[in-house]
Amino acid sequence: MKNLLRPHLLRLWLPIALLGLCFAAQAQRPAHYEHPGAGLAHGMELFDKAKYGAALYEFDRIAAQTRDEQADLRIEAEFWGALSSVRLFHGDASNRLLAFITAHPESFHVAAIQVELFRHYFNGRRWQDALAWATKVDETALGESDRTEFTFKKGYALFMDGQMDKAQVEFAKVKDASSLYAAPATYYNAHINYTKRNYAAALEDFDKLKEDPNFGRVVPYYIAQIKFLQGHYEALLEYAQPLLADPEGAKRTGDINRLAGEAYYRTGQYKEALPYIEKSLQRTGVERGDRYIAGYTFYKNEQYQKAITQFTQVINNSADSLAQLSAYHMADCYLKLDQKNYARNAFKKAYDLGNDPKVTEDALFNYAKLAYELSFDPYNEAIIALRDYMAKYPGSIRHDEAQEFLLDVYLKTKNYEAALGALDAIKNKDLRLKEAYQKLAFDRGVELYEGRKFSDARVFFNKALTYPVDPQVTVQAHYWAGESSYAMGDYDGALAKYDDVRNTGGAYATALFEQAGYSMGYAFFKQKQYGEAATSFRRAIDNAELPKAQRNDAMIRTGDCYYVTKDNATAITWYDKAINNGATARDYAQYQKGVCQGLEKKYDQKIATLKQLLREKPNSQYAADAKFQLGETYLGLERDPEALEFYQQVVTQHANSPHVRQSMLQSALIDKRQGRTAKALDGFKAVVAKYPTMDGSRDALAGIESIYSQQGNVAAYEEYVKSLSFVDPASLDLDEKYFRSAEQLYFAEKCDQAVGAFRDYLAKYPSGAYAVNAEFYASDCLHRSGKQEESLPGFEKVITAGEGQFLEPSLAAASQILFRNERWAAALDYFTQLARTAALPVNVLAGQVGRMRCLNELGRAQEAAEAAKKVIANEDATADLKAEAGLAIGQGAINDNDLDAAYTRYKGIASSSNNAFGAEAAYRMAYVRYLQKRYKDAEKEVFSMVKKFPSYDHWKAKAFILLGDIYVGMDDLFQAKATLQSVIDHCAEPELVTEASERLANITEAAEPTGTGTVPDEENTVPMPGNQ
Repeated sequence: MKNLLRPHLLRLWLPIALLGLCFAAQAQRPAHYEHPGAGLAHGMELFDKAKYGAALYEFDRIAAQTRDEQADLRIEAEFWGALSSVRLFHGDASNRLLAFITAHPESFHVAAIQVELFRHYFNGRRWQDALAWATKVDETALGESDRTEFTFKKGYALFMDGQMDKAQVEFAKVKDASSLYAAPATYYNAHINYTKRNYAAALEDFDKLKEDPNFGRVVPYYIAQIKFLQGHYEALLEYAQPLLADPEGAKRTGDINRLAGEAYYRTGQYKEALPYIEKSLQRTGVERGDRYIAGYTFYKNEQYQKAITQFTQVINNSADSLAQLSAYHMADCYLKLDQKNYARNAFKKAYDLGNDPKVTEDALFNYAKLAYELSFDPYNEAIIALRDYMAKYPGSIRHDEAQEFLLDVYLKTKNYEAALGALDAIKNKDLRLKEAYQKLAFDRGVELYEGRKFSDARVFFNKALTYPVDPQVTVQAHYWAGESSYAMGDYDGALAKYDDVRNTGGAYATALFEQAGYSMGYAFFKQKQYGEAATSFRRAIDNAELPKAQRNDAMIRTGDCYYVTKDNATAITWYDKAINNGATARDYAQYQKGVCQGLEKKYDQKIATLKQLLREKPNSQYAADAKFQLGETYLGLERDPEALEFYQQVVTQHANSPHVRQSMLQSALIDKRQGRTAKALDGFKAVVAKYPTMDGSRDALAGIESIYSQQGNVAAYEEYVKSLSFVDPASLDLDEKYFRSAEQLYFAEKCDQAVGAFRDYLAKYPSGAYAVNAEFYASDCLHRSGKQEESLPGFEKVITAGEGQFLEPSLAAASQILFRNERWAAALDYFTQLARTAALPVNVLAGQVGRMRCLNELGRAQEAAEAAKKVIANEDATADLKAEAGLAIGQGAINDNDLDAAYTRYKGIASSSNNAFGAEAAYRMAYVRYLQKRYKDAEKEVFSMVKKFPSYDHWKAKAFILLGDIYVGMDDLFQAKATLQSVIDHCAEPELVTEASERLANITEAAEPTGTGTVPDEENTVPMPGNQ
């Protein structure tokens, strides 16, 4: 309850300018005083006419001309000069008065000087100095009017010095007399009684002033306040209403409105209180207690938004019982407005403040209940709050209700790990809790699996088997634990889990029974157990319940099993089945069928099959392979023109294909066989120029040597060989022996020895025929051994060489090393080359993705967006990579200020991705709405993001920090602070906690009140007599 007894010393300061009364304009001249000095007489005449400046000049001139310091003429001149200085408010006035006393202590003027010094310090508000001189004044020597003034001023000085009892003694001497000071003395005496709670005595004096022209408009507030403090509410209202009806009837009508409103409030008449309360809020310096009363009055009158405004200001940076009650009632206002999330935060605040035990308990229960009811529960607060409630209030009548809520939360939450942690703490779980545990563990496993965190996912799938309550979930947990193991390369573990699926009771009736068999086929295939793999795939094919796409895939994989085991005829049968059944990978099946037909020496069938592939899908990723196979087949059939045609297609249409070198070589061989020697020679030399290594050029060099030898021009061959930087004829044999020795170690996977051997070779033959090979093999060994930095220089030397079979893998490795080391610019260069030159689709994709990521890291958003479009267009890009690329395109749109396009892009990602990319996209949807200043929409997007992606803590915390900014934009600082505090309380990332803390500090500082006292103004000025 607020304290209604308020000191008003600041309001009651008596400006000296209004006092007006002074002692006698001048000291009385002694009757015997006559001085023939014309100058002194002239100065006194000027003083009498208030021409103090001219008088001072005259008196100072006389004093200066009178050498005798004790001469009466000089004493009089100094006295009147000091008085003139006082009247002129000169800074040295007090010094002149004090100097006079020091110089002439026996002068009869000393008494007047003492009074002047009292007045001087009084006028300067130096109360203690004034009171010190007051003690020296002989009041009995003063005239009646002067004595009355002196007594009042002495009382006022005591009043301002805080000596209330002594002040009252002085005021009592004046207030009942007939003088100009009677009314002010009465007023201050009444005020002192008011502050002492002597209300009857104060009221008696205030009543005397009701008709006073100066105080008549001031005292009504005090009279009303006293009636209020006495609890005489009806009397107060009866007194106040006529005053408020007349705007000129009283000062401080804002305060009187407050008293009237609070009188109604205290008697439960909230409707009647409302108009007075509303008017009282228009005054300056409304205090917290008044705002609470206003808020509660609005609340009782169902004006909830206005109530919230007042309660918010009461709570601001406060932690007392008034703040707790305000938060509690504010929460109910939000409930009435159906704004449950805001209500939850307010109940949380009321609970955290914890002043009143009953309010604290009820606030905790309501907070927990709302956290349960709302799907928006970012930090698993429902579980924490409900468990807190049950622990703190075990005897509550709502304990069982809370327990039911808690169980339901366990079953519905998406914040799986937090819920599992809470369940792990319960030692004796009943059946329903075990069921909840199994479901939560499984759902968390699925979430991690979709985020490609397979090892963690397997842990949670196995946790789901801790309590195998639900048979269906048990089957699913076994299966997805197997899928996680498979994704990790643990094929034995995968097979064990797939077998568990098929051996679990009731699994036969589920789709996963055959799905597990299909997956077993892949696990066996990876282990090169092709017979078991084929059996598993064929079993899957026979199951009509398996989706058609998977049955078709199983047909292809069955064909692969027979192809690998060289049962080509059976392989062809299965490839045909896949082709005829409309397999998605029809082109792959056609290519494999054609290869098998060739192995079966059914060349015409092979040619027909591969040509059919090229007709049906000319842009197939197997097109280059098919053309090369056609060239090889025609070459074997000695149909050179057809062979040459397809070899040339490989060279001209598939420049990055690994078949280009062999196609060029075979074309040259055909030209040589057909007698086109010059063309063949150019063809062989073209191979050497394109692949300037010994391994890459060996066959071409043999062809060149053969042609020159047939021409009898061996010298030309020797001259040509000398022109090649990578061939040293003199040491060629020894060069190769050293290299082959190291190469054998490499292929034997004796990497440590191989690296040493390759380094020895490079030291001996730094420009040797096999230098590029040696650099690559050594770097590959180091790379596979985890020595990333050590492997980089070798890869870069291969890249500098520019061509050959090792360029692509070197670009792939070097770009990734540089990217991991955050050398974005260098990595960008290699990724760009890789995307442009790679033959393998996987490396083309890696180059495109790496380029996009580097540009992002370099802050080149528009270029990153363009690179991202290529990733999305790549048919080999996974859904996750396309989502990542979509994020980059969205950022580019933001940089272009095309916010609607960015929002649309992010929305597509958030709706299709259930992992971190989806979470980030959902966050950015909210961010775009924030940039557009669509704060309510931004708020909804944050709620939606946290509801859908509660386990992605980083983006959840980022979203809450953004939500704080959104609330600031909405001018709802209470919700902003509550939101940021939740990040500080729950987030595990120090950087984000710091960010949230800084924002909270800024909001708190901005919301800090600058003062709650009433500012003195014309409305509150106390009139006093006089006009000085």
